[in-house]
Amino acid sequence: MKFLSLLVFLTMLLFSESFLGQRPGGGGNASSEKSGELSGRILDFESKTPMSYVTISIFNERDSSLLTGGITNDAGEFIIKNIPLGKLYVKISFIGYEPKFIQSLKLSPDNNTKDFGDIILNADKEVLESVEVTADKPLVTYEIDKKVVNVENMTTVASGTAIDVLQNIPSITVDMDGNVSLRGSSGFTLLIDGRPANMEATDALQMIPATNIKDIEIITNPSAKYNAEGNAGIINIILKKDKLEGVSTLINANAGNYDNYGGDILISVNKEKVKFNIGGDYKNMNRFRDIEQIRETTINEDKSRIEGEGLHRFFRTNYGVNAALEYNPNRKNSFSFGVNGNQRQYNAASNYYFTEYLNDSLTSNFENRESTLRQFFGFAVNGGYMHYFQGNKEHKLSFSGNYNYRNGEEIADAKYYNGSEEFVGGNKSTELGPSITTRLNLDYELPFKNKQKFLTGLQADLGNSADDQDSYQYEDSIGDYVSLPLYSTDVSYQQDVYAAYGIFNGKWKEKLGYQFGLRGEFTNRHIAITTGTLETTVQRMDWFPSAHFSYNLDDKNQLMANASRRIQRPRSWALEPFIAWEDPYTVRQGNVNLLPEYIQSFELGYIRSLTKGSFSTEFYFRNTNNIEQRIQEVYAPNVIIKRPVNAGTSQALGTEISYRKTFKKWWSFDFGTNLFYYKISGEISGEPLDQESFTYNVRLGNNF
Repeated sequence: MKFLSLLVFLTMLLFSESFLGQRPGGGGNASSEKSGELSGRILDFESKTPMSYVTISIFNERDSSLLTGGITNDAGEFIIKNIPLGKLYVKISFIGYEPKFIQSLKLSPDNNTKDFGDIILNADKEVLESVEVTADKPLVTYEIDKKVVNVENMTTVASGTAIDVLQNIPSITVDMDGNVSLRGSSGFTLLIDGRPANMEATDALQMIPATNIKDIEIITNPSAKYNAEGNAGIINIILKKDKLEGVSTLINANAGNYDNYGGDILISVNKEKVKFNIGGDYKNMNRFRDIEQIRETTINEDKSRIEGEGLHRFFRTNYGVNAALEYNPNRKNSFSFGVNGNQRQYNAASNYYFTEYLNDSLTSNFENRESTLRQFFGFAVNGGYMHYFQGNKEHKLSFSGNYNYRNGEEIADAKYYNGSEEFVGGNKSTELGPSITTRLNLDYELPFKNKQKFLTGLQADLGNSADDQDSYQYEDSIGDYVSLPLYSTDVSYQQDVYAAYGIFNGKWKEKLGYQFGLRGEFTNRHIAITTGTLETTVQRMDWFPSAHFSYNLDDKNQLMANASRRIQRPRSWALEPFIAWEDPYTVRQGNVNLLPEYIQSFELGYIRSLTKGSFSTEFYFRNTNNIEQRIQEVYAPNVIIKRPVNAGTSQALGTEISYRKTFKKWWSFDFGTNLFYYKISGEISGEPLDQESFTYNVRLGNNF
């Protein structure tokens, strides 16, 4: 937290130099023969009191381009310097007031200053009425390749996190432990402002305050522009961007039972061409649960059984800082830079009571006391540059880069006690290793006539990580833990993915919207034991086409259809060809022959706009080849081994229905349901694997 305090102090010092060191309105140095100066004071019409933080914008009269601007101080005064000479017009605006324009203003070398004196602003009743309409913005709006959820109107989750927001969103389910699924699958990709999160999706979502979220984009069938990784699609969290000029501060705090509490702070500066944000957050979370388990193993004529029950406690602490800078020197160029760091600590403790039977005869009982400590430090830097050709927002070239560093350490300790609570032994394991990922993007968009556009780009995802795992066993003869080399591993991972894409989209007769894309990805992957010669290498080229269509039947009815192909690559540990112990009864082993899952996805949707509401229904089908399943086999008496295999194919067929209606000014109603059929066909170790399931969930909400 000292680091956060230092950042806040330096930021406030910057503010004091930038704002207190100048006269109100900014503008820089004294005017010269090549620049002008405007000044005045803004008053409220009814009270005649000065108005602070009123925005003064100065435009070029010839092309309406924004030249400069400023805000009023606490006395309602403004002075704006360094204004280019020529024909100008001034816009004076404040929320809830009629904007005032001063037209045909001319500044010349002989007449380069102007004092407007007192300027009166009138309250705007129409603007106030329009605010009511804006508050009734539909919860979900549809674009050709995604759904956009308006989070700002979801007042019921204001004190929560992104997890609480997602619980109220179509296509998404959240279980009791906060794990998120997109249409029944946890294999989605999480983006934050279009950039990949630097931690696991659930952890990242737990750290984003709901009040900082503007929109959430649900992309169930991503186009070729996006990374093809993920069998369920993309969730993109769009954070709020402060639009008010000046300095603003947002502070949130929350508390709950079981010692759950947290808070966050965000300080924003919006001054002419520069926007700067700095923030920090802290969260303490606890969870408790009871666990029961039964495991039976049959070898020849002998049947052994282990019964266990106990209490599991989970404690988690997260804190971090972040800062972002945006600089727009002119209408053609934009620069951005961001940095964030976070520290996370997980503590898990459990007491399990085990009873062992052999052929229904009691053989032993004991207590297992486990504790696990996980600590992670993450650091991320991102930067970007955007160039608009001739100032055209549709014709642009962009470059962005993201660097993520993550280092973690885990210590797991298990102690065993007999029925008399006498210590009889124990195991301990440690796991540590850093990971570094870098993503580079180069994108270009070229507009054509008739609302057509061509998009193309290159992407490189470079990843390196290491995993040093050591196991120890308590030796009673020496009264200490001794190393177990057989169960210790030291592994290095490398995965580089190089991609290129091309997309063409447009509209035909204002009715039919279309988008076609193709993406190619080359994967280079290498896994090796650093203390030996065992290694595996994967090199593969894959192609991912996509197509999206929308058709406007009329002003209120729209049809949508799309199709895409995606990939779910195995996790690195799933390819490890060696054995690692998870606990005294479980070991795991990877599979060097494991293939990636390939997903073909199809969707068909219908959207109808209602008076103060909307109705939509979507049908979707997803076919997956080479589905990955973890099987369990007998490794030794009372010990199982878990390993992943490609089990065959799966099909998922479902429909989503969403209905939202505002019946009264004070009452809005929201209903949604998802019906989902899932089938697996294949075999494991020569045995058939045929599974079917039908899942449904219903969401019903009223907002008063």
